[in-house]
Amino acid sequence: MTARQDFAVRLLLALAAMFVLSPLVAWVLPNEQFHRVMTRVLQGAVLIALLVKRPPRRTWKHYPATVGLRGPDRTKRALVGAAVAIGLLVLLLAISFAMGGRDWATVFSKKPFIVRLIQVIGAAIIVSVAEEFLFRGYLKDLLGGWGSAAMYAAVHFFKPLQGSAPAGGGFDPWISLRRADVMFESWFDPRVALTGMVGLFLFGLALNRLRERTGTLYLGIGLHAGLVFALGLYRVWVDGVSPNPWIHGGSRVHDGVLGVVFLGLVCLAAYKLPLPRSYTASAGPDPEFRPEAL
Repeated sequence: MTARQDFAVRLLLALAAMFVLSPLVAWVLPNEQFHRVMTRVLQGAVLIALLVKRPPRRTWKHYPATVGLRGPDRTKRALVGAAVAIGLLVLLLAISFAMGGRDWATVFSKKPFIVRLIQVIGAAIIVSVAEEFLFRGYLKDLLGGWGSAAMYAAVHFFKPLQGSAPAGGGFDPWISLRRADVMFESWFDPRVALTGMVGLFLFGLALNRLRERTGTLYLGIGLHAGLVFALGLYRVWVDGVSPNPWIHGGSRVHDGVLGVVFLGLVCLAAYKLPLPRSYTASAGPDPEFRPEAL
């Protein structure tokens, strides 16, 4: 069995586990939106499926370095990437605001700002590190740049367009099958398919290219974290609802034509914009990384 066939089998087993286990989890958490139950179960199942029957655990500590969690100036690279992403999203929001596609926020969160800030920072760090390791590390090496970018885009829209109802009381073993269709409806929505997924596909290609050019994941982690941070915080001041989502996007901002243009420019910059020599893979190997130890 090839590595890709092995991955496909593991992914199918994780999907099967999602359908079998989600009714049990929903029974325990009857007030949780059912699509959230399914996605959380799937995330756990994928993690387990990817770890079962792998090489001995003593070799695992070396694997992160092989997929890009190595290199000099790690914190600096991550911070530079985060600053660039935040600046670009602020610019995108400013252009959207000037075009009449956004307005000042009228609905305010009941959470204290400091609590929201801590939550957004935590989410930005966890999401960026986990997704870069999975998509730009493991899956890029397995599926190639285009394949990993396509999966990255598709996974982010594996959910209903407008949320879902809670599972309710009682145990229903068939609820996963009866509600499975709502998990795929975003893929077939014209705006999501033509702007949302295209935009994230371009962003995935950009992050893949940054790993190739720098030899590490850290610049991409920072760029990713900055985007998650800015998306999680901007609605404190700016309304997330646009009168023309096709142009200006929805609450995600990047799922509109303007977002696609910006992410297309980010992708172009990742391929063509000169980088400081100290940031490139040609600057020399990380002295802390010893491939012969693998």
